[in-house]
Amino acid sequence: MSLFLLFAVMLGCMAVGMHIGLAMIASSLVYLLVHAGSPTALPLAILPMKMLYGVDSFALLAVPLFMLAGEIMSAGGITARIVRFATALVGWITGGLAHVNIVVNMIMAGMSGSAVADAAATGSVLIPAMVKVGFPAAFAAAVTAAAATIGPIIPPSIPFVLIGSIAGVSIGRLFLGGAVPGVLMGIVLMAATYWVAKRRGYTVERRASLRELALSFWLSLPALLMPLIVIGGIFTGLTTPTEAAVLAVAYALLLSVGVYRQLSLKDCYRICINMGSSTAAIMLTIAGATLLGFVATAEQMGPKLMLVFLSFSDSPVVILLIVDVALLILGCLMEPVPLILLTVPIFFPALTKIGVDPVHLGVVMTLTLMIGLLNPVVGLNLFVTSAIARIPLIAVARESLIFIAMLIFLLLLLTLFPQLVLWLPNLVMGG
Repeated sequence: MSLFLLFAVMLGCMAVGMHIGLAMIASSLVYLLVHAGSPTALPLAILPMKMLYGVDSFALLAVPLFMLAGEIMSAGGITARIVRFATALVGWITGGLAHVNIVVNMIMAGMSGSAVADAAATGSVLIPAMVKVGFPAAFAAAVTAAAATIGPIIPPSIPFVLIGSIAGVSIGRLFLGGAVPGVLMGIVLMAATYWVAKRRGYTVERRASLRELALSFWLSLPALLMPLIVIGGIFTGLTTPTEAAVLAVAYALLLSVGVYRQLSLKDCYRICINMGSSTAAIMLTIAGATLLGFVATAEQMGPKLMLVFLSFSDSPVVILLIVDVALLILGCLMEPVPLILLTVPIFFPALTKIGVDPVHLGVVMTLTLMIGLLNPVVGLNLFVTSAIARIPLIAVARESLIFIAMLIFLLLLLTLFPQLVLWLPNLVMGG
């Protein structure tokens, strides 16, 4: 009954339009007030202490920094140069610019770590371009929304930073664990695109000559070096993920201001102001989720959930499949960041105790929540791309069904075969 009260208050606050962070703080406060007279009551002083503890983390600095790098890349012309190279590379395949869209998002994934940022950056360039050559606006928006979900899987990744900092899992291993699944995401999305394009007869781009391909690669090389610098610094041990995020911002500024000269100091100031407000909203959410997670832990929510799961089966694979289904449902109701902050303290201790590898769990959980970005209720990627394409959200959601199905199929494969996730981190960092 206590947990029902906790989440009922939170959902009620969200229903009247309260920010998710404030809703979590309010529900925790109500819970503490209701139980103030019990022998195990927690003092109200725990609220500011736990909220401050939640955001007092060096690793969490990487979140706003990677977001800032993504904003600078989008405004600084880096995305446009990557599009030119991807067009020469895969534009000739049946599906043309739709494949370009997916490849660009795979490259961008190694820079920003944010699905929504990638959807906005690539969508602003590629959705109008796809519509111009004959693609339906709804399909162009759906491809962009689905392809942008690769962003938090291929390293670096904002969700992996959050999971690693909350659960005490190596962020480097999480980054490596996402590399192979991220590439597989690109492959299954390109397969779905090819099938749809073949059936509908969508246009393709002219096959580029080797000279044109080499020239487009050379012109985009400074931009393509960015993920190598960021990821290479982490995996060689020269930088922490937070320091790598600083490098990403510095390199994006160097290219956008110094090399391509598409950003002025005034533009940089505007971007920083916008990111300041976004960071404040994210940190408020993290603070509220830390507090709510503490209350849920005090209520033994993890062990109680595990008892429910074990009533179905004692197999770690079956229980992980149940968690997948639960997160897919929750992903239709809440955004990924609040869900990560709420569920990681509950699921990780319980599932790792029965033998689920924390890196495998982190990657599977992140992919599950990325699929939630394609649902029409709170699917931020759909909201972003439908706004860019200026078409109804439901039209984009309808075109996204084939991509959702393929991503769920991949999620099932990753759940059943953990080595698809664990092979690379074990190879590079040891088992």
